This record gives sequence, C-alpha cells and structure tokens, in this order.
Amino acid sequence: MKHPRSVQMDFVAPVHEARATGMSLLLVGIAAVVGLGFAFANVQQQRDSVEARLDALPRIKHSAPITDTKLVAELATVQHDLMVPWTPLLNELEAANHDMADKVSILSVAPDPSKHAVRIVAEVRTLADALQLLERLQQSSVLKYPMLESHERRKDDPEHPIRIKLSAEWRT
Repeated sequence: MKHPRSVQMDFVAPVHEARATGMSLLLVGIAAVVGLGFAFANVQQQRDSVEARLDALPRIKHSAPITDTKLVAELATVQHDLMVPWTPLLNELEAANHDMADKVSILSVAPDPSKHAVRIVAEVRTLADALQLLERLQQSSVLKYPMLESHERRKDDPEHPIRIKLSAEWRT
C-alpha cells in the first residue's frame, strides 16, 4: 500500500508576492470607489439642476373641452351619483336598524339622485314594527318625508315576514 505524500506547510514564512498583489487590488478598488463617488455626485448635481428648472416653470393646467355629448351625459350622471350623501344616509339607516335589530332587516337602499330621494326595502315581523321603523325614520335629521309605499306578507318564507318599501328624501 502506498502512503500519501506529506505536504509541508509553513504558516510562519513571509509571503511577499501575495502582499504586493493584495495592495494593488486594494488600490484599484479604492480608485473605483472614488470614481463612482464623483460620477454619483455629478448625476446628483444634474438631477438637482433639472428639478430646480422644473420647479421654476409655471404650472399651466391644460384641459380640453369634452365635446362628446354621450360622454358629457355619462359624466353628469356620475356627478349626480357622487352627490348622494352616502355616509350620513347609511349611518342613519344603520342606527335605525340597530335600534330595532330584532324586528327589522334592511334589504336594500337605492338612491335617486335626480329627485334627492331614496328607496328602502326591508322586512319586519309585524306591521306594527313597520310603523315603528317609519316613526324612527321620521325623527331623522338626514331624511325628510319618509313614507310607507307598500307592504306584503311573504308566504314563501316559513316565518312569513312582511316586506315593506319605504321612500324618503334626503336633506342637503
């Protein structure tokens, strides 16, 4: 059997070649970092100059008039829809629903922005509950003229609730 040849390592002996190579790599690295620093400073100065020129320009708002009549009509509809006071309206309905939580279930709320009106569909257990909800909505500071438009007993539901339709105007 052959024995592997032993390797002699001397950790104490000075190595002059590696030191010279390391120093040259260090100098090249420092030069690269300094060069990149100058390049970054130059780009930063150019960016600041461009931003200063942009800030000095007058702000002109260019808006072309909309000539498409169909688009104008759609924009008017959207604008009317956005004018619905959703937050106070829904807060009021939620408060009324919370006050009568075991008696009323509000199913839908549909606004009509052109008439400043809202239609509410709800289910109640008894007609007295519907009248109590109507009285509660009449005390609202958001709604005016709440009225019971219709009611019908749901025979297809095992609990036979009464579906009511209310309408009201909202205050502006």
